[in-house]
Amino acid sequence: MTRRISWGLPLGLMLVVAASGCDRGTPSTGPSACAIPASAPAGAGAPAGQAPGGGGLEVTDHGFSQFDGRSNVSLGAVVRNTSGRIAYRTEVSLRVVDAQGRDAVHPSHARWLIQQIPVIRPGEQVALGATVATREVVGGAADKVSSFDVAFGSVTWLPADTAASFPPFAATVHDIERSKEERLTGSVRYSVTSTACRPMTPRGTAAVFFDSSGAVVGGLLDAVHEPSQCGTAGYDARTLDSDIPLRADQAKTLVSEYCDLSRLAGGVYRPSGEPVN
Repeated sequence: MTRRISWGLPLGLMLVVAASGCDRGTPSTGPSACAIPASAPAGAGAPAGQAPGGGGLEVTDHGFSQFDGRSNVSLGAVVRNTSGRIAYRTEVSLRVVDAQGRDAVHPSHARWLIQQIPVIRPGEQVALGATVATREVVGGAADKVSSFDVAFGSVTWLPADTAASFPPFAATVHDIERSKEERLTGSVRYSVTSTACRPMTPRGTAAVFFDSSGAVVGGLLDAVHEPSQCGTAGYDARTLDSDIPLRADQAKTLVSEYCDLSRLAGGVYRPSGEPVN
């Protein structure tokens, strides 16, 4: 499916001034400098759960849905920053196992189990998700997932006074659009507001799905980057098609736009162990 995305273009205003002379002694007043740097300021390395000064990152809820007749499983988690600092480029790994404790994900989808969340602000809750295929067991059937866990890797903690360097990109979910032919297949339609003074680098869009009781039942990561994402203007968008649990409550869906200061080194193709996004 082709992604639809639109945004508002800023209005240009041209002012032409005719004058016989100018006062060279009066300094011109230009726009203030953009507070978003090209690279991250210096930070402190500390465990994800132990930020300098107290608090840290925690998984407030996580869950999954495995679909009958399909090999896919939808994974979702909510990550919260309880510290007074900004968590920058938090690496996370997802572990999906069967009843025997074996890795249940097909090797070709293992790369989706290592991700990086660019920015988590103090007090913020962020979506983390993936849709992956399971491996086959004897007889060709899909392996049955028993549990799914989230582990944090490296993270850089930045002072709270650098908040202007990381403007929020608030996402509002409008609906879940499902295929008429296959109700499990769908996309999330959402809009984003931006206060950024310069375009930032998109690192993907994550969504987490909840049932009517508020329990997490799955999620997704759309790692395809559109030029308009993480820009200076708001926009409407939708995620690429994915398997979405039928019990997902549209009104409770959480979407997080991953926006970074710059791209990771190494380009699109990265060695094993690097985040998929």
